[in-house]
Amino acid sequence: MKIFRTDLHVGLNNKLFEISSSSLGLDNVSFAEDKITCTIHSEHAPNGYYIKGFMTVSISESCDRCLIDFNSKQTIEFSILLTSDVKLINNDEHDVIFFTDQDDAVDFNPVLAEYVLLDRPLKKLCTDDCKGLCTSCGCNKNEMDCDCTQDTQSSNWEVLKNIN
Repeated sequence: MKIFRTDLHVGLNNKLFEISSSSLGLDNVSFAEDKITCTIHSEHAPNGYYIKGFMTVSISESCDRCLIDFNSKQTIEFSILLTSDVKLINNDEHDVIFFTDQDDAVDFNPVLAEYVLLDRPLKKLCTDDCKGLCTSCGCNKNEMDCDCTQDTQSSNWEVLKNIN
């Protein structure tokens, strides 16, 4: 997604963009929808512009507990500073894109791709109360109850209990 300097100069007030999920270049992420909606607001800043907004992304995931596929819809907020001031490159509040007075447009796709990757959860669950798979028979405990009994006495780790 490219935004031109003329649009930034006039100002973007909650402007809606639709971008292709393939344009982010994230081959290891399986998007559930081809379009990502992105709403952007811009403001003038010293030596540049503040870009604030959010994007809505739908990603196909596999549950870490029960292994079923599900779609996860996420709304990701972002705050980006476009500046030509080298002193502001290490800003802790905003991501910074170096944007000189000679640049006519700025490409946001690499930064948006980073936001998608950083917002993905470490543990992907289909529901918060997912019961997972039975460790004995492998059935999905969300779909049925199995008759397996957990034999806690016979364990491969039993030998470790005898070590002093």
